[in-house]
Amino acid sequence: MVKTARTDRSTTAAAQARPELDSEFANRLRDPFEQHYMGVLRTNDPLLLERGNAGVELYRDLRRDGKVFSGLQKRQLALVGRAWQVEPRSKDSAKGTQDAETLTAILKGIAFDRMCGELLEALLAGFAVSEIVWTIRDGMVVPARVIKRAQRRFVYVQDDDNSPARLHLLTRENMLKGIPVPDRKFIVHRVNPEDDNPYGTGLGLQLFWPVFFKRKGIVAWNKLCDRFGSPTPHGKYPRNAGPKEKGTLADALRAMSNDGYLMTPEGMEIALLESKLSGNVTTQQQLCEYMDDWISEVLTGQEPARSGGGALAAASKERKDVRQDLTQADSDLLSETINETLVAWICEYNGLESCHVYRNIKEEEDTKTQAEGDKLIHDMGFELDENTVRAKYGEGWSKKAAPPSPPPAPSLPTPEPAGGAGSPKAPTAASFAEPGQPQPGDALDELVDGALQDWQPLMAPVAQKLQALLDEAVLRGETAEQLLQRLPGLLAQLDADAIADSLTRATFAARAGAIAGVENA
Repeated sequence: MVKTARTDRSTTAAAQARPELDSEFANRLRDPFEQHYMGVLRTNDPLLLERGNAGVELYRDLRRDGKVFSGLQKRQLALVGRAWQVEPRSKDSAKGTQDAETLTAILKGIAFDRMCGELLEALLAGFAVSEIVWTIRDGMVVPARVIKRAQRRFVYVQDDDNSPARLHLLTRENMLKGIPVPDRKFIVHRVNPEDDNPYGTGLGLQLFWPVFFKRKGIVAWNKLCDRFGSPTPHGKYPRNAGPKEKGTLADALRAMSNDGYLMTPEGMEIALLESKLSGNVTTQQQLCEYMDDWISEVLTGQEPARSGGGALAAASKERKDVRQDLTQADSDLLSETINETLVAWICEYNGLESCHVYRNIKEEEDTKTQAEGDKLIHDMGFELDENTVRAKYGEGWSKKAAPPSPPPAPSLPTPEPAGGAGSPKAPTAASFAEPGQPQPGDALDELVDGALQDWQPLMAPVAQKLQALLDEAVLRGETAEQLLQRLPGLLAQLDADAIADSLTRATFAARAGAIAGVENA
């Protein structure tokens, strides 16, 4: 009985230790602070809920501001201007390398950079949607084109607690919930999905108010310039003037100025209350410049540069690094979206090995310095693969074909010392005759060979001392330059008289033979 109770307790504990699989507990449908009707989810962007009726069209209007458009364009073009690369996830697979080249050709056929630039509009609105038009080309299922769609045409619907929100397309027949979109048909790129918000949160939340205040400041600035930039005509009419006289005066004033004029009876006084400020009024200008700095810092991370000298150079370097980090982050997030959707679908449809596309956003390196570093690594015994070479030095590189092996060199007889009557004789010039041809003797060579019969005993002491010097240099770890510096001292200690005497005898024998008329065969 005790054993049964223990077994039941252990079974219950094991069941409690197991995690609950494939389920969400704090899902969006349980959120008491979120309002949704018929499963249609709303964005959690407070500004869109307050002023935009939960639609992103409020943020699209911000692109009309030149500073906002310039900042967005900088971030988009900074990414699109970088080269992209397709690599197999398994680099050791030959088929994966070939499939990566196939996928590269497919992506080049759909204006890949333009597609990336369009998806980056999610930076402002929070999400961007593009539709894929599939086709058959060369026996493969490939995208014919990728079309950007307006965000206002889509909503997210979630009916099941444990299933993710699904994209629906609004139609004329169903403007509330829409219809589900087909699978593997739409690419949705989102940024800052706070609390698993499928709509994302764009930079428009931070850009709306600076643009709003800037526009108000520009309106006030224009009114100020209009009021104080040119004089206002002032006409006086008699007190007993009738409508005809007043109309004549109004026509005259209107001809002088189209912006405005004043008409008063005689004796009526009009005075302008002037501001106590002296000089030019720059309040509106400062307000607009402050808002522009605010916009730039939100979009590109650039703080206003109000210093000079070394501080300005340091700030410029910091802003450059921040822009590069933003571009790398935008590239990584966009690559994740494309790899999980478009790239994965192409590989699955056509049986290609899993690949991924990415952009390497980094400062341009000096090619010469980079090549020198790669050569040092190569000398250490390492070798770059083709994909890495293309990523570092661009497309168009392939491994160099191995040169054909040279034909084997003909073996030549080596000279041997003459030891006695049966010893082989050193080779002469006749030894190099064609095989099978008669080799006549050379009388002069025989005279020289006879004079040099003792060359090996004479060279042995010299060779031994040179070998001893080399061995000592190796033990000391000396360089070639240090060895050459010690060599003259060793040569001065060697006895070369015997070698010189032998060479003199050989030379005398050759000259004597020539004078005596010995013919060289």
